[in-house]
Amino acid sequence: MKVTLNHSENMHFTANARDFKIIHIDEPESFHGTNLGPSPIEYLLIGIGGCISSSFVYCLKKKGVEFEELDVIVDGTLEHIAPKMKLRLVNIYLDLQITLKEEESSEKIDLCEKLFKENCPILESLTGGIPFKIKISEKNKKS
Repeated sequence: MKVTLNHSENMHFTANARDFKIIHIDEPESFHGTNLGPSPIEYLLIGIGGCISSSFVYCLKKKGVEFEELDVIVDGTLEHIAPKMKLRLVNIYLDLQITLKEEESSEKIDLCEKLFKENCPILESLTGGIPFKIKISEKNKKS
């Protein structure tokens, strides 16, 4: 799985993923951006919410639980952490609000909650830690 990003201006980048050719990534003006798209942290929160939600829906469907609506709120807390006051995402709160078509046993919902926590690859990767390898290479100048 691979994505590419290209710098546009200021803190604005465009990204490509699979067949999605222009995904905007930017910072708000208060972070020296031009507010042309969600920030990287917001995309992380979107990814977490999307992964957990799709894992939850998959389980509900397998268990025959029908629902009318599912809204997901993902709220992240950014703080400056001492001693160097680096900005860090220190807390993530998820609220899955479901409207069931019929009253279902809470056992099925509880089981799906347990399973989505075990099967969301993003959640598993974040809580287990992801090894990073970073390389910076010089690109040839265009003529």
